[in-house]
Amino acid sequence: RGVIERLVREGTAVSHSDGTLHNIFPVAVYAAEGEALRELVLREGATRTIEIGLGYGISALHVCEGLLGNADPAARHVVLDPYQATRFADCGLQFLEEAGVAGMVEHQAEASEIALPRFLGEDRRFHLAFVDGNHRFDGVFLDLVYLGRLVRPGGIVFVDDYQLPAVARAV
Repeated sequence: RGVIERLVREGTAVSHSDGTLHNIFPVAVYAAEGEALRELVLREGATRTIEIGLGYGISALHVCEGLLGNADPAARHVVLDPYQATRFADCGLQFLEEAGVAGMVEHQAEASEIALPRFLGEDRRFHLAFVDGNHRFDGVFLDLVYLGRLVRPGGIVFVDDYQLPAVARAV
């Protein structure tokens, strides 16, 4: 909670990996959306979650906060982000570490169109998914097709940036 509050309050952060200054918003989810995501994790009793696009990690911090609230020591959050090291200078991973939740997060530095079919082949299943990666129609559509098979029946797929025409059309 403290890391979330600090990042929201300051709005910027310096990457430990290369010293660059990053404006967290408007890229990251805002407080109301993050809190809604956390509440969904809690309400669903989720212990296995997946996120497409880590970015600055604000949404992942909220998901992890919900997972911690569900009190399952085996809870895991999988994040897919091939641009974490380049576009975000590992800030998302840095903030997860600062919050003490990095151990419950599995970061895959590859695109969702590569990882999700593999997860399906590995018979992995999730209780909740958050989609905030590729904002093109084809990317979101593929994410939703695979997540429809990876998320348990009755589970939740939370889609960010629905106001964008390509995202809305894919949904």
